[in-house]
Amino acid sequence: MSDTTFDILRPNLAALRGHHADLAEGLEQVEPVELRWDTARNGQATAALPAGPGGRETALCSKYDPGAEAEKLLAKLDFGKTACLVLLGLGLGYHAEAASEALGDQGILLIYEPDEALLRAVLEQRDLSRLLRKTNVLLLTGPEADRAVLLSRLERHTGLLTQGTQLVTLPLTRQRHAEAVNRFGQMMTDIVAYSRTNIATALVNASRTCRNLANNLDVYAAGATTDALHRAAEGYPAVCVGAGPSLVKNIDLLRDPAVRQNVVVIAVQTTLKPLLDRGVEPDFVTALDYSPICARFYEGLPELPGVTLVAEPKANAAILDAFPGPIRVTQNTFNDHLLGDPAGGGLARPIVPIKGGATVAHLSFYLAQHLGCGPVIFIGQDLGFSDGLYYAPGTAVHQVWDCELNPFNTIEMMEWQRVVRMRSHLQKFDDVHGRPIYSDEQMVTYLKQFERDFADAAAAGQTVIDATEGGMPKLHTTRMTFAEALARHATRPVPTLPTPPRELDAERLGRLDSLLARRLEQVRDLRKMSRDSLGIIDRMERSLEQRDDAKLNKLFTKLDRNRRRVEGDLKEPFALVNQLNAMGTFRRSRADRQIALKTADRFEKLHHQLVRDRDNIEWIVQACDEAIDIFRDAHTRATRPRKPEPERRDADSVPVVVASASSPPRRLETPAA
Repeated sequence: MSDTTFDILRPNLAALRGHHADLAEGLEQVEPVELRWDTARNGQATAALPAGPGGRETALCSKYDPGAEAEKLLAKLDFGKTACLVLLGLGLGYHAEAASEALGDQGILLIYEPDEALLRAVLEQRDLSRLLRKTNVLLLTGPEADRAVLLSRLERHTGLLTQGTQLVTLPLTRQRHAEAVNRFGQMMTDIVAYSRTNIATALVNASRTCRNLANNLDVYAAGATTDALHRAAEGYPAVCVGAGPSLVKNIDLLRDPAVRQNVVVIAVQTTLKPLLDRGVEPDFVTALDYSPICARFYEGLPELPGVTLVAEPKANAAILDAFPGPIRVTQNTFNDHLLGDPAGGGLARPIVPIKGGATVAHLSFYLAQHLGCGPVIFIGQDLGFSDGLYYAPGTAVHQVWDCELNPFNTIEMMEWQRVVRMRSHLQKFDDVHGRPIYSDEQMVTYLKQFERDFADAAAAGQTVIDATEGGMPKLHTTRMTFAEALARHATRPVPTLPTPPRELDAERLGRLDSLLARRLEQVRDLRKMSRDSLGIIDRMERSLEQRDDAKLNKLFTKLDRNRRRVEGDLKEPFALVNQLNAMGTFRRSRADRQIALKTADRFEKLHHQLVRDRDNIEWIVQACDEAIDIFRDAHTRATRPRKPEPERRDADSVPVVVASASSPPRRLETPAA
């Protein structure tokens, strides 16, 4: 390698190491393809691949004006409606530089170059370090780009993906690497669909999520958390029990006490009853569902002092009320903000976070990781409709359906109805046995998230075993039967795991009373401030029509005074209200992009900014109204009288009355001395 080549390659690789360290390291080991370099008529560098069997060189860009060629390739794009641009092929990078310039800081540029040897050769001769240094430019290479890696890198840009994603293919790249380009394009299409699903869910559920979080605030503030479980079962195998149809193939293996004592069993809530029916008590049950109907999964159950419910605080409060055993909740940022910093008299506690789950099955996996378990073994995680079924026989959902069953409407018929309800989203795949299986868009989305998580686990040295014995194949897992997984890994008893008390801390409940009262007053102040700001914007719009700079400046001063108050005294309630204001925040982000890309004059730009601010503040006022309603209900719930249940005595237990968050209060059975 010549000194000149090294001088160009070095800054390119240094720029890549900033946020693509693995790619930079890989490219150092790649042997570059041979290129013939030349100068175009306009003075820009050009290059061509050597002559092939046909005797003709393959030009990588125009021999006359590479810059104009790049602009022509991008000419039909509306960057105002393109927040994410995907370039399939780097070439010599001219169109990537032009696209990055057009996007500025208001979007992301994803470049996929399937030919690693070509990429290395280009980086040896063209200084693209300015482009590669940008944090909103993502570069991937290789004929088999990893879907989980791609999803992981794009996850923080989910909002931008949904504001407009465009794919532009370099003609030469499609000609030379059609299969890789098509595969990557399909991955991007899937990830955009996944992002839209997540964003839509977040927007729709923002209010319901915050209401559930506030309703569980008494448990969160004064009950047990998952902190005591951190690394409590390090190095011991966990079995994550899903509710897929194939669960019936191997669930009975857990009935053997010699096996059961050697594994941590984490069950999704729909599988609790099937496990109990077989005499198997899981260590943990996971819950995060918004709907109160999920409380029916616990109807008719006996007291379960040895089974701990691990719930995300966003779960419907009815679930926590109904569970007949101890409860732990995971860390949640909204509730921590609501409780406030302990240094300032708040009630928030330091809790080791557990990743938020898209489903209870994901939460089960994250709980296993939090416990330090290894390996993590999955059963019943089909992520598809094995044998035309949605759930494993005997799950709690079937009991919910009991009232609808008759000779003309069987369980099997209701299962198939549940599957075909999503007929427009059904896709056909091959299952782990190579047989055809249907899955739907939602299940495929969950599969992608699992595969991303499994890739991260593999990178960290953690083994994930897919012992489902049915359903969809999963990347980054080791596949074996459940019996084989148990024989290899369930070889020693798991240590006793800590069981939390079921009573709530009375002192912390008392402090929660005054804290929620203060939060209500703060949100009312924020609403008043927002209404006042809307009046100022009204006057600013009239002054703008008159081009009255002096009056505009005075009004700006007033508006800025309100802004400083919100960012100061009302910072905490504003952060809480913005959690409710998901739609307003999304609209604000989209409007900011549009304004930044406009080339209008000063007054026109100011007009667009005022329209954006009016819309945003109107959404904040609505969110304040909802926050007042939510916090008022939470305050009533947290301070309600907790009447003890009538005492009941068994031969083997003494009743202990519990001041709990549930309604009605529950009783803790403790062994008699």
